[in-house]
Amino acid sequence: MNELLKQTLNEYFSDFKKYHLIILICFAALIALLQILQTYILSTKIEKFKAQLKKSEIRFSKYNELQISALRKIYHQLATFQLANNLIFNTDLNSFGHTKYKTRINEWIRIYVECSSEFAREKILLTQEIKTLFSQTISDFEDVKKILIDEKHNLDYYEMEHSGNWNLMYDLEEDELYSIGLKIGKLKEKSSINNSDVHIRLLREKIEEVFQKME
Repeated sequence: MNELLKQTLNEYFSDFKKYHLIILICFAALIALLQILQTYILSTKIEKFKAQLKKSEIRFSKYNELQISALRKIYHQLATFQLANNLIFNTDLNSFGHTKYKTRINEWIRIYVECSSEFAREKILLTQEIKTLFSQTISDFEDVKKILIDEKHNLDYYEMEHSGNWNLMYDLEEDELYSIGLKIGKLKEKSSINNSDVHIRLLREKIEEVFQKME
């Protein structure tokens, strides 16, 4: 009886150990499979993130290139605009006559329109500071443009009134220089004209600051 019981118990524990071992092996295999799957999922996510990051870097790099190009164009336009502005308002009075005055007015208007158009085209690439500064100054520039257009019309009318005869328009060259100088002197009393050079300089300085931050 004891031998039979002992044999039965041995068989039971032997089977238990066998099943227990199988369960442990299956459990270990399942854990290994889950780890492999987890590693694969994580690796896929990392690769996807790297790809997205690379795309973002490419987009950011492209944006920077476009922004630098836009700022460079606008900066050069502003430099030309400042020169045109100085040739009218920051030169010695009585230093140029009727024809040169008209030419410089036309140049100012042409360059201002080009500069303003460049700002409008590249606005999306500009920093908020530059956009804000230009918005704050545009009313003064538009006022100066209107003043200069009126000046040009007055000069054209004066020519037409005297049939383009310079002897009738101005007795002497000194009279011509003095008359034009007087006109410019009166214009310079206007705040929008006084501010024009300051505005251009501030815009150029702001662009220079942006370039310095990019270095």
